[in-house]
Amino acid sequence: MKAFLKRWRMRLIVIALLAAGGAAWWFTRTPPTPPAPPTGVVALADVTQTVQAAGVLQAKTRVDVGAQVSGQIQTLHIQLGDKVKKGQLLVSLDPELARSDVAQAEAAVAQAGAAIDSRRIDAESARRELKRQQRLLAGQATAANEAEKAETELAKIEADLRGQAANLARLQADLDKRKVNLSYTRITAPMDGTVVNLPVQVGQTVISVQITPIILTLADLDTITVRTKVPEADVQAVKVGQVARFSTLSGEGKRYEGKLRVIQPVPERAGNAVFYNVLFDVDNRDRALFSDMTVQVDIETGAVQQVPTMPIVALGERGKDGRFTVTVLDAANKQTPRQVRVGLQDGARVQVIDGVKAGEKVLLAPPSAVDVAASAASS
Repeated sequence: MKAFLKRWRMRLIVIALLAAGGAAWWFTRTPPTPPAPPTGVVALADVTQTVQAAGVLQAKTRVDVGAQVSGQIQTLHIQLGDKVKKGQLLVSLDPELARSDVAQAEAAVAQAGAAIDSRRIDAESARRELKRQQRLLAGQATAANEAEKAETELAKIEADLRGQAANLARLQADLDKRKVNLSYTRITAPMDGTVVNLPVQVGQTVISVQITPIILTLADLDTITVRTKVPEADVQAVKVGQVARFSTLSGEGKRYEGKLRVIQPVPERAGNAVFYNVLFDVDNRDRALFSDMTVQVDIETGAVQQVPTMPIVALGERGKDGRFTVTVLDAANKQTPRQVRVGLQDGARVQVIDGVKAGEKVLLAPPSAVDVAASAASS
C-alpha cells in the first residue's frame, strides 16, 4: 500500500512540473510577426472586356420543302447529305392522278369551246333573220311583232354566249390549276443547299389536305449563324458590330470570329432568368462546323491599351456616385482609403480612370464597411 501511494505521489509531482513548464513557456514566448497584407501594384496594361455567353450553331438559311399536292412518292432523286442546286429535281410523286385531272379539265374546256362555236352560229343566223325582218317591215311586208321576235331571239343568244364564255374562262382556270398541280408532282430545290433532313421513303403517301407535309429540309451550310443567349445583366454592353469569338469542343483550339449583326429585342425566359438572343455569322465553307453544336462565346465589348490598371480584387464597396473604395499603402505600409473611378475590366484587372496612379500599391481584398464596423465594436 505504501509503495502504491509513493508511485502516485511521484506521478502528480511530474504532472505539476510539466504544467508549470508549459505555462512558463506560454507566457514568455514571443508572438509571431503577423504576415504582411496582400497587395497589388497599379501598372500600365492592356484591358479587353468581354461578355461570355452560351451559343448554339445553326445554318443561316434553312428551308423545309413540302408537297403541295397529295400523292405517293415514286422516286427520291437525292439522299441525306447531298448538295443540290436551285431548280434540281429532288422528289417525284406519282403523276397519274394529276394527269387524269388535267385530261378531264381539257375535255371540259374543249366541250365548252364547241358549245360556244355552236351558239355563235345560232347568233349569226339570228342576226340575218333580224335584218330580213327589218327590211320586210320597212316595205310593210311583215308584222312588227315578227321583227320584235327576231330581235329578242338574237338578244337571248348573245346573252347565252356571254354566259358560256364566262363558263369557258372558269374551266380554263381550272385546267391551268390542274396543270400546276401536275407540275407539283415534280418537287425541285428552291435554293442551293445541303439535304439535312429526309423523313420520307419511296412508296410513302403524302396528304396535303390541311397542312403541307415536309418531305425534306435544305440548309445553306456555307454560312453558320451563332445564336447566343446574353444574360439581361450584360445585354446593355452588347452592340451590333462588336467582335464575337468562339471555339468548339473538338476544334483543336481553332477560334472562329464574326461580328454581331442583330440583337433580338424580345427576350426568352428560363425560370426567373431573362436572356436576349444575339446573332452573328461565321464562314463555314470548309464544313468544319455542324448545326446544333454548343459553344462558349466571348463578345468583345471594349478594349484599351497601356492604361493604368490594378487587380480587380482591390476594389472595395461601390458608392452611390459609382466610385469604388480602394485602400492605398504608402512606403511605410500606412493604409489610406481612396475613391477611384474605373472603366473596363477583363476579370483579372480593371482600368483605373482616376483616384490612383501607376506605381502605387493597393490592398487586395480590402475589408468591407460591415467588417470594419464589426472589428471596431469588438475592440
